[in-house]
Amino acid sequence: MLDLHTHQVFTLPGSRGLYSPRWSPDRRYIVAMPADSLSLVLFDFQTQRWSQLAKGRAGFPNWSRDGQYVYFLRWLDRPAVLRVRITDRKVEEVWDLTNLPTTGNIGPWLGLGPDDSPLVLKDIGTQDIYALDWQEP
Repeated sequence: MLDLHTHQVFTLPGSRGLYSPRWSPDRRYIVAMPADSLSLVLFDFQTQRWSQLAKGRAGFPNWSRDGQYVYFLRWLDRPAVLRVRITDRKVEEVWDLTNLPTTGNIGPWLGLGPDDSPLVLKDIGTQDIYALDWQEP
């Protein structure tokens, strides 16, 4: 981390071996993953502690706009978009991806739209070419 006031760079305590950190919208939390991607962990700046947020293969964590949930991708075994509620750690399936051929540069990918709708890359092959012409309001 970089302290913008002192210009000092420091490592968040207990963060060694974690990657893909994402700040919560209110800046109270950081969600990250261990190198094996078998869980999501949460750092709370108020308590200065890490805790396990969810177990299981996880990728591409995304905070909901209101900061109440972290959406993530479960792949390999029963691929799906899941979300975990920060307050009680309840995990729920949002979208079953079992019958959707997904793709990405290094595997599947997950993002969120402005309304928290899940965005994934669908593999439609190389024969079809699609374009989106978007006009900004």
